[in-house]
Amino acid sequence: MDLQTLTFLIIVSLSAILFRRPFRDFPIDDDFAIYTYRARFARLGFQWKKDLQLIGIPMWKMLLFDKVFGSTEGGVQRIRHCQTAFHIASSLAIYAALWSLTHNHWASFTGALLYSFYGTSPDLTAGSFNFEQFYIPFIFAGLAFLQAGPEWVIIAGICFGFATIGKCTTSLFAGVLAPLVWYEFGGLSALQFAVACGGVMAGSNLIEWKMGFWDNPSRKQLKTRMATTLRLTRTKRMHFSVLFEVGKLFKQALPIWLGLIPLTIYCIQNQNIWLSVFSLTLISMIVFQRAFSRYHYLPMFGLLSLGCGLGINFMVTLAPSTTAIILSGFAVFLIWNLKSLAFYYLRPTAPETLIHYEKFDQYLYLPRLGKMLKRLMRMRGESNERIFVWGTFSQLYHLTGSPASDNYLHYTIGPWDTPDLEGFYDSFIGGLIKHKPKYLVKSYTDLDIARLEELTGLRYKLLKVVLARFPVYRLDSVKPCPDNPLELGWQEKMRQLESLTQSNWHAPGFDRSDQEQGKLATVLKECKKLVKLNPYDAEGYDYMGEAYVAMGNTELAEKAFEQVLKYAPNWSNTRLKLCNQKLKLEKHDEAVTLLEEEIKRFGHSLNDTFLDDTLKDAFLKGLLHKRNNNYATALKEFENIRKKEPDRHDCWQFSVECLQNLRDQDGLKDLYAEAWDAADKNGREWLQTLIVRNLAKLDSSQLTEHKTLELYLQKDPENCIMNYALASSLLESGDQVESYKLFEDIATSSKNYSHIRANAWYRMALMVSPDKQYPLLQQCLKYQSSHQGANKLLKNIDQKAKDMQQTVQKLGENTEKVEIKNDPRKGLPLKVSIVVPNWNGMRFVGMCLDSLARLDFDGHEVIVVDNGSTDGSREMIEEKYPWVRLLKMPDNMGFAIACNEGIKASNAEYIVLLNNDIEVTRDWLKELYEGMERHPECGMGTTKMMFLDNRDVFYNTGDLFHSWSAGGGRGQGEKDTGQYEKEEYVFGACAGAGIYRREFFKQVGLFDEDFFIFAEDVDINMRGQLKGLKAVYLPKAKVYHIGTATVGLYSDRYV
Repeated sequence: MDLQTLTFLIIVSLSAILFRRPFRDFPIDDDFAIYTYRARFARLGFQWKKDLQLIGIPMWKMLLFDKVFGSTEGGVQRIRHCQTAFHIASSLAIYAALWSLTHNHWASFTGALLYSFYGTSPDLTAGSFNFEQFYIPFIFAGLAFLQAGPEWVIIAGICFGFATIGKCTTSLFAGVLAPLVWYEFGGLSALQFAVACGGVMAGSNLIEWKMGFWDNPSRKQLKTRMATTLRLTRTKRMHFSVLFEVGKLFKQALPIWLGLIPLTIYCIQNQNIWLSVFSLTLISMIVFQRAFSRYHYLPMFGLLSLGCGLGINFMVTLAPSTTAIILSGFAVFLIWNLKSLAFYYLRPTAPETLIHYEKFDQYLYLPRLGKMLKRLMRMRGESNERIFVWGTFSQLYHLTGSPASDNYLHYTIGPWDTPDLEGFYDSFIGGLIKHKPKYLVKSYTDLDIARLEELTGLRYKLLKVVLARFPVYRLDSVKPCPDNPLELGWQEKMRQLESLTQSNWHAPGFDRSDQEQGKLATVLKECKKLVKLNPYDAEGYDYMGEAYVAMGNTELAEKAFEQVLKYAPNWSNTRLKLCNQKLKLEKHDEAVTLLEEEIKRFGHSLNDTFLDDTLKDAFLKGLLHKRNNNYATALKEFENIRKKEPDRHDCWQFSVECLQNLRDQDGLKDLYAEAWDAADKNGREWLQTLIVRNLAKLDSSQLTEHKTLELYLQKDPENCIMNYALASSLLESGDQVESYKLFEDIATSSKNYSHIRANAWYRMALMVSPDKQYPLLQQCLKYQSSHQGANKLLKNIDQKAKDMQQTVQKLGENTEKVEIKNDPRKGLPLKVSIVVPNWNGMRFVGMCLDSLARLDFDGHEVIVVDNGSTDGSREMIEEKYPWVRLLKMPDNMGFAIACNEGIKASNAEYIVLLNNDIEVTRDWLKELYEGMERHPECGMGTTKMMFLDNRDVFYNTGDLFHSWSAGGGRGQGEKDTGQYEKEEYVFGACAGAGIYRREFFKQVGLFDEDFFIFAEDVDINMRGQLKGLKAVYLPKAKVYHIGTATVGLYSDRYV
């Protein structure tokens, strides 16, 4: 081997290692999880066939992978190192195949180097396990040996034989190539090829037979696997698009697809039968597998890379200038593509990277679900229990460390019409009855839990819908089955499976159990967590929008549906949902635009019953006709609505607009008369004023606007809105004196509406000199404190006064008249922010705030985070405790989220978290603060907490962490005999009355929001300890605590 060849082979090998390296610690997917499941739970004595039905024939190969996996510690990495070794072999085999075809080192090097990168294409291999990776080196090596001549046919046969061990479908190569070897090299060579290839296959099957994998149970399990695999391909056609998958792969590896051109040219020009037949066989094999998974295309990437190598060889025959142009263009194209893929390799496990994968839900959401479920089972002492996951997400067994109740570990859909699927039923139903798993996770939406109870006697209670996608159920009760379901005939078993899976959606999706039970706050909480993990989850925003609609929060519903439209612009019906929200917010032009887009994209007509059902009335039709200048038709629509709903002021307004554009004075006058019947006086006055002003515009040639208004005011002199319109009209005509007098009459009349009076005061302020504006603006704000114009003008006046004052101060340094003294407390630096979460704490939050008001400590603020209280405590805090900063949450989002929001809003160096049912002593905060100053090595400090109603009994003197992985309170329930008077280190602070440095949260992060209430402090204490941030117990800081007053001592929220 010459130096150049050796150098190229080393570079290709190192490149293959380099491009596989980013995925070493990648999250595992469902395929990886199922193939390594037996090895993962080998410590429990799990065996193939008994504990996991056969998969990945020949099975002796799977035993080798089990050996590679070894122990749980590092097993995933060892399998990935094995995958890397085969990837190196594939790259080198492509080098060899190209060398046999071209004898051009640069061509071979180019093809192999391209495959070393594109063979790691993220959506094909990243965190997955597929057998394509293991047969590719053998088929390309086999091609190289066939190309080398008849003396190498035995080695070629052995290569294609070993390829069948990787995947049995590669036997197609042996069947197609054997006759070709006869044709090219003669009968003897064909016999040698067939014997070599068949010998490897026969040897493999002999090992399989000897190990007991050819018995009746094995064959039955393999038939079940085949039946389920064929049915799973239907889900791609039902819910997804294979063409879309191919399109994504085409885009991701665009440069090497150009290799099809030189590949085709080479086969035609050189009449190379080996490469031609090999290529057609490879493509046929992918097609015969139905190509329902992206990894099926991995060998195609090998062939395309080989084609690029042939292209380099073809460049040799062209003029140097032409070669330079083509190579430069390809290089630019390649660099652009590599740049677009760089983030996959530079930040492989970052959430913003994972969201781009086809299996984003498995990589982003399942680790969170697995962590939560594992923690829950550990806290309840159920770590050794089995669980069951409905769907393909078998990595949950790895993530929780809990084995499955069934031994099939996969999922399938109907039609339920063959005895081959009986094995699936026996595993699924039989496993549930035998093991009675404590937890059931419905990762696919099509399982009927109620029907499952009827069949198995197992009653599962919904605990939580994690991230709005994954309902987690816990076994609630067991009722014996009168008949053994496993003894039923296969037809009856199939009928039961049909009844269990009648849903039309056989894929992961959203579970609406919380919405159906009216738990909209829970829906929002989980949706917010979801879109925080994945800001591109359009389905999450859609579900969030539905929840906001149900809660009547139109503004937030609008924002949610806008996000859906942003990330999924091709979804039908979204624009109609958003359109409805725009209508409620009176954004009519935007609503009409959305409707027009919906009609244009999806072909709905104005007369579609679908639109009628969705929009419920003709309002949008009227808007659309108005927009298209069909005023007469639009007017009819608005009139129909007005007759049914007389208080629809928007329809009155648009009727006026239509009549004005039709120049129909009589119609406006009739509308004016009709408005007298309006029940709402305010609405009636506004409507009639609007009508009169439009009449004035039509009649402007005869009467000015203010004259027309004066004429109608004779009929209705008490109409304050029309009076205001008259004052405005007089001002526009230049009559400032009369206008000011009329505004003054309106502003000072107690009969008028407060907002009209406020506006009148504001208009008067605009008409006078700046030195006279202040009292008029103050009067405006008296009647409407939120008046934007008045507030802005006052702010400008105050700023000018401040600037003037500063000028005077500079001119007279020693003049006492211009000195401004601040409130002495306001001048103090802020040292501590006290955050008090509150939810329906009317009975005790006053006690807490009263004790805080008596604190002997300067330089602190109190922030109450109200979690959507409905008992009046929020209003009470606003009224009685104006010095408190009140953060208003829309719903009860939980203690952890409330704490986090308070921490984010705080401004001090130290943050104290305080329960709302605690009474603090006068020097409590002073002792906490000084204690932390004495202990700079500590990130948190904790209080001596006593029971409120039993003041000599300890509630908590610092958090503990027990050996069984649960938290606890030090000294809880003990009588105070002086045993906890020492200032000392503890495991952590109780978040009921703990102090934290701001730097602590910067280092360890905020509270984990998966903890709704309870145990959130145990988690953050553990994180603090792992960062080396100590906690100190400060016994002189004393409080009295009711304890679990908000939810009760044995709340089911302790999860």
